[in-house]
Amino acid sequence: MLRPAAVYLCLLGLLLLSIPSALRAGEEEFDYARFKLQLNGWVSSPTGYFNGKNGNGYSDVQRDFGFGNYVTFAGRVDWRFKRKHHLFFVTTPVISSRTTTVTRTITWQGQTYDVGAQVNAKIDSLFFTPGYQYDFFRLRQFWLGFLANVNWLIRKPH
Repeated sequence: MLRPAAVYLCLLGLLLLSIPSALRAGEEEFDYARFKLQLNGWVSSPTGYFNGKNGNGYSDVQRDFGFGNYVTFAGRVDWRFKRKHHLFFVTTPVISSRTTTVTRTITWQGQTYDVGAQVNAKIDSLFFTPGYQYDFFRLRQFWLGFLANVNWLIRKPH
């Protein structure tokens, strides 16, 4: 049994492929930019948990450290080196720190933090995404193409 989302995605693909070839052949070039810089910002709300060695020291990022929402961004540089060929590079920093007082005893990497202790927590990573994009066709409202990329996560040890 197919999920409804998969059925809708297939129907959307068939609809896009059914655009008459005459329309695609008459496609005029509307974007002459060779390089583009795109910045997107959003509000991040980190969640999750982690365990210490031997399964002890369970900590919840929101409950124990109180990481709230913070603003971050993604930057993308797109180089269109031929009419339908693009090379791009995206980077996204994920950086936030918090000093808080623990409300329960936590054991982390052999060190015990008792109730009332001040602890520093830091999320510090950087995403890099180089990639390639080929446009089957591009219209002002949408495009259909092939995109391949690699996601690298660099975590700074503390």
